[in-house]
Formats: sequence, structure tokens, C-alpha cells
Amino acid sequence: MKTVLIVILVIGCAGLAYYLIGGDKEVVPAEMDNTVEEVDTDQVQEALQETGARTVYASCNAIAGASTCMDYVGSMWNDDNSAELNCGETGVFSTDACPYAEFGGCQMNGGSVMETIAWAYAEGPGGYDDESVAYASMSCNSLPQGRWVTPDELLE
Repeated sequence: MKTVLIVILVIGCAGLAYYLIGGDKEVVPAEMDNTVEEVDTDQVQEALQETGARTVYASCNAIAGASTCMDYVGSMWNDDNSAELNCGETGVFSTDACPYAEFGGCQMNGGSVMETIAWAYAEGPGGYDDESVAYASMSCNSLPQGRWVTPDELLE
């Protein structure tokens, strides 16, 4: 058994040495190498922009466990179960919106088909207060697609 393993090891090492020293180094043939592709970022942005009225398609209420509730706003969430799958076991899934959040929440991808809003609540373990909301809003606003919003702003 040892002899077979040694032979396999020697053959493998010889093959690796041949490849490294003088073998065919072109892994992807030139005719198949089309990795340089120009992406029109304006076209991508336009394709992701939400059209029509904004609607909360579903929510994931985790107030009891994490003092947050996630609203799924973008039309991407209006399918059979993507919002429910995203919620998983982190909270209680509903097709209704989250309860009113006086502190506000972190809107991600606002105005796009992927928009979500994670609302902050005083209730629940580690509930938010004025000081922690200030830090949460700074953290949210530092994200490339994040913006801290209040319910009143969104109703305007």
C-alpha cells in the first residue's frame, strides 16, 4: 500500500514540475478570455431604479430579540418568498409593514428595487436610546448606499 502511495506522489510531483517548468501555462485559451468587459454604470443604475409608488411588500419583526424590524420596500421583494427567506428565523415574517419607529431607521439602496429599511426601537434587548441612535445613524450614513431616515421623512 505504501508503494502505491509513493508512486502516486512521485507521478503527481513530476506532473507539477513539468507544468511549472515548461508546460502549457495558458489555462484559459485566448479566444475564450473575454474578462475585460466595459460596464455602463449609468445603465446599471437606471435598471435598478424603482418606478412607481413605494410600497412595503413585507417585514421581518425582530424587536423582541434585536430591537429592530426590517421593511422590504423595493419591488425585488414582491415575489413568492425572497423576503421571507431573507427574514429566516431572525424575526417574525409578515406581509404588513413594521410598527412605527420613533427613532427612525437605516434605509439601504433607497429608491431602488432592492430597498430595505431597518427600523430601530427602544423595546427589546439592547433597545435604542437617543445616544445609541446617534451612533447608529452615523454608522448607517457611512455606508455607500445607506441613509438614516425617519418615518415622517418617508411620508412626505
